[in-house]
Amino acid sequence: MSAVQRVAVLAEHGYQELDFWYPVLRLREAGAEVSVIGPSRDETYCSTLGYPVIPDDDFAAASQADYDVLIVPGGAAGARLSENGEARQLVQAHLGRGRTVALLGADDGHSLLTGEADAAAGRDTILRYASTDDLPALVPALLGDQSTPMRGTRVLVLAESQYQELELWYPVLRFREAGADVAVAAPEAGALYSSKLGYPVWSDVSVADVDPADVDVLVIPGGFAPEAMRRSAALLDLVRKCHADGRLVAAICHAGWVLASAGIAKGRQLTCVPVIRDDVISAGANYVDQPVVRDGNLITSRLPNDLDVFCTEIIRAVAEHAGPCGDGHSWPSGERRSRAAFTVPAVLRQAPGGRATANYRTVSAAAG
Repeated sequence: MSAVQRVAVLAEHGYQELDFWYPVLRLREAGAEVSVIGPSRDETYCSTLGYPVIPDDDFAAASQADYDVLIVPGGAAGARLSENGEARQLVQAHLGRGRTVALLGADDGHSLLTGEADAAAGRDTILRYASTDDLPALVPALLGDQSTPMRGTRVLVLAESQYQELELWYPVLRFREAGADVAVAAPEAGALYSSKLGYPVWSDVSVADVDPADVDVLVIPGGFAPEAMRRSAALLDLVRKCHADGRLVAAICHAGWVLASAGIAKGRQLTCVPVIRDDVISAGANYVDQPVVRDGNLITSRLPNDLDVFCTEIIRAVAEHAGPCGDGHSWPSGERRSRAAFTVPAVLRQAPGGRATANYRTVSAAAG
């Protein structure tokens, strides 16, 4: 397949969060010019769980552009797009020029390619990925690049309730694409944790059961999860030991709180979401307002939109480090519970802090 330079991702209400945002961020990381287009450039479109996006342009304007790839996300957005005449015309014109269309999710969005468009396109210009867990295969197929620069690398991603959706799942999927063995760790093994919007993740292992020697890269997502993470002594101990042993520790957004509580921010150059800047400065860090900052084995970024450069820097740092040090005795074996596809969202609830106390804490549960 020829080099992918211009990509359009279609937006509509009810899009599946990762089906939409993973291609946007991943293709930006690969150097492509990525545009978000929707029925109206002045409307905010929300995902199934409420993740908002404002398009760069509308379908009418996009019809005058020549994209290398059109991406149709999964979720209820597919059905809405299939009923939009301008969207159908855009897809048909695109296929008529021999360009690629990627259909994500097992949804009615596939009906955009029924009839003449599907027959005329041919199999080589249509890519279909029914499961969100198949997303790591999308960009290698588009770019014709099957390289796995992180093969043999063990990546541990931390989880807690109220994590930011993309800051956990983009590194998980991105590093699985790169060949890494990625596991999700949390205070409790096999437990459900909800994102801020209700995207679920099941932990593969407890932080208390992981030997830092078995970790090559430790990723700490943001959102409001770091507030709970810093209350876990076992989690902070793992972060502290991974850092002391020279493992790569990567933190984004509010995860600067975890670095501060673990006592590893002092004297280090780092960045974070601006609202906790004063906290990391008070912890002794040298704050820098940049998309990504690397100081030795510590890599930090600010916000979800920085995930492309955040992961690029992590991959670059892995190439400079020696291979796995531990023997993997504490690493979770078998199939991962941390799967990106889900049918039932999670919800955040309040649980009492104890008997007859006014204190409470936020916990996660399956909806329904």
